[in-house]
Amino acid sequence: MIMAGGNRKSRNARHQSHSSSQSSSTKSPTLASNVPPSFTETSSQARYAPLGASVPSLPALEQPLAPKHFPFPSIPQDDEIMFEALHWFFIVGCAGFQFLHLYRSVWWLPHSFNKQAVNFYLIDKDLVMFILVILSRRLIYVVGRRIMEMVMPEKVYIKMCPYYRLFLFGVLSVTLFVCGLHIMHRHQIEKILYLCYPICLYLILFGFQIHPAFELVQWISPLSPLHACSTNPKDIRKEAEQLIENFNNRIKVVLFSANVNAYYAGFIPLCFAQSALFYDVFWAAQYVVFIFESSFLSLSDHVLSLRFYDILHRSALHVGTWEKVESGKSMLLVNSSWKEDVLWPRGTLVRHGKDVWRATGDCNSCEPGNVGLSKFYCIFKNPTLIIAVPFIVHMCTVLYQLYLVVNRLYWYKIFSLVFVLFYNYCIAYKITRGYFVCSGIYLVEEEMHKKNNMR
Repeated sequence: MIMAGGNRKSRNARHQSHSSSQSSSTKSPTLASNVPPSFTETSSQARYAPLGASVPSLPALEQPLAPKHFPFPSIPQDDEIMFEALHWFFIVGCAGFQFLHLYRSVWWLPHSFNKQAVNFYLIDKDLVMFILVILSRRLIYVVGRRIMEMVMPEKVYIKMCPYYRLFLFGVLSVTLFVCGLHIMHRHQIEKILYLCYPICLYLILFGFQIHPAFELVQWISPLSPLHACSTNPKDIRKEAEQLIENFNNRIKVVLFSANVNAYYAGFIPLCFAQSALFYDVFWAAQYVVFIFESSFLSLSDHVLSLRFYDILHRSALHVGTWEKVESGKSMLLVNSSWKEDVLWPRGTLVRHGKDVWRATGDCNSCEPGNVGLSKFYCIFKNPTLIIAVPFIVHMCTVLYQLYLVVNRLYWYKIFSLVFVLFYNYCIAYKITRGYFVCSGIYLVEEEMHKKNNMR
């Protein structure tokens, strides 16, 4: 009886609690009652997948926006003939001052038998002719081509340019050969080999092509490099590789031309100096370095123009780069593999090979692990850093040359330094202008990209 009564009481209690819960649910609805059952089912399925099922996929990636480019201002640049004429005047003048360092006279003394500032009878005339032909080749070619362009129709001019190059190459080669024979009769064979060193270097770098001997940029590509601003990853990578090749060829031309100018204008006169001749070796060697530095920066400013840097910068923003995620530091789910036909936004994690990579650019189309394209992005995402290096080096060189001018006592050293300084002032103006223009533009562009990423 007691057990029966107890069971009856427990059933009544459960009935009352059940009825009270129903009444409370009808009177005060909770948050769970408002959630649709379809959502709870899909969420539970997403959180708890059955054994043997595939890993749930992440939502599709959004297509990254194309990088916005600031319009680059129109900066005046020297005409080809004007640049070649000024550069030729500087190099030939430096060669003359190097001969002055070697063969100066004491004409100001009262009992001096020489009334001229230079002992011209000690200078080899054939050597001077050889140096002039080497240093004047581009100026002669540019002037002749400009005359042909003014006189001939366009179609005839295009057809005649290769023949003009071959003709000029033959004439200059014969002239150099004749001068070399005359030099050979008066000097040892070792010194003749000094004259052939840049020619051997030319064959190693450019082969049997004639264009690089007379042209700085035109032989690299017949048309100016352009940026297509494409959204196709394959086209972006192809454009970047072409621009990298173009940039490397331009650097190669600049280095070779600066080396040839410093070698023939500054070093060859030292090689053919008489053994009994007394001169300041350190000063003459330092002058060779000054010639190379000024020639290299002048050619770089002309060949690697600011417009060309801006084209490389725009292409680099589309290429982007990837950062390798070290194993053990990230336990994030990565179910995306890198695809060559997809543009990846910033922060995306992909698997390529055996590694996991994170996109660090605003728009990423390069292949993870591609060292060439990664360096291309790191260098040209802000070209101001590249322009700052020659800017700092040249300013230090100009200050050092001013210091030497103030502290020199010999007249020939002062004249040679002042000549170099005047040319370096022109280079300093162009480099300084380019540095401040690029720093202002790319700083504003970088801030704009940061604001867009924060949104």
